[in-house]
Amino acid sequence: MNNSIIKFRTINLVVMAIALMAVIPSCKKSSNDDDNNITPSQNIFSGIYYGTFSKGTFSEADTIVIPATSSSDIVMNSRTERGSVYSIKATTDASNFTIPSQYVTVATLGGTYTVTGTGTLSNSNLVIKYTFVTSAGSSSNWTFNGTKQ
Repeated sequence: MNNSIIKFRTINLVVMAIALMAVIPSCKKSSNDDDNNITPSQNIFSGIYYGTFSKGTFSEADTIVIPATSSSDIVMNSRTERGSVYSIKATTDASNFTIPSQYVTVATLGGTYTVTGTGTLSNSNLVIKYTFVTSAGSSSNWTFNGTKQ
């Protein structure tokens, strides 16, 4: 009787081991779990873009870093050739985004501005159209053209 109990337990252990060996390799992280639930529109924007910040004939080098996020909002951290550092928030929609009205301080432009705008990403090319408005109400249109690295 002891012999049959030992055989039964051995067979059970072998069957369980085989089942585990079959199941464990098939377990993998779902693609939906990647990047802390970041949606595709945020994934396409996140990265580092090198380009130019320009208005009319004036142009300077600009680097924009867009960190990954788990919401429909992105933050664009800009650093210009002359050393201005500022952040602008935007809301994404597929390969486009909108910059809602917000206050931004830009040292090289000499103060705090109300900024609005739009942006588009096509392949790895990012184009942002900004409008900067001074506290006195005068506005100027700026463009960033850059490539994702």
